[in-house]
Amino acid sequence: MNNVENAVERHYWRAVIFLVILILAGAGFWGIRRFAPAVFLGKPDMIAVPNDKPAQNRAQLTLNKPALLNINTASTEELQTLPNIGEATAQRIVDYRTQHGNFTSVDALQDVKGIGAKTLEKLRPFVDAK
Repeated sequence: MNNVENAVERHYWRAVIFLVILILAGAGFWGIRRFAPAVFLGKPDMIAVPNDKPAQNRAQLTLNKPALLNINTASTEELQTLPNIGEATAQRIVDYRTQHGNFTSVDALQDVKGIGAKTLEKLRPFVDAK
């Protein structure tokens, strides 16, 4: 019976060691996924990284910058693509433009009911009055 007990104890400790190794490997895998996710993305050319190129290449990047939405010619549908602008506010912008003429600047949007300073600051990067 002593040999059987020794065999069981040996297998018990082998199972415990195996489980500890699995837990450590899983923790390592989790750590890599958590703190170095680029390793698991597959295609490194698809990873977004900050542009640290010289200024000459930055000029080329600005050519690819999307055009700003002209608030003097935009339709209600186009205006609704802006942050914090719903159907009603877009219609108020178009109505204001129809009644008072073109906006002279982006700041003139504050004259439209429902657009305050905070909303204007959210819109500023996306619109232009030229």
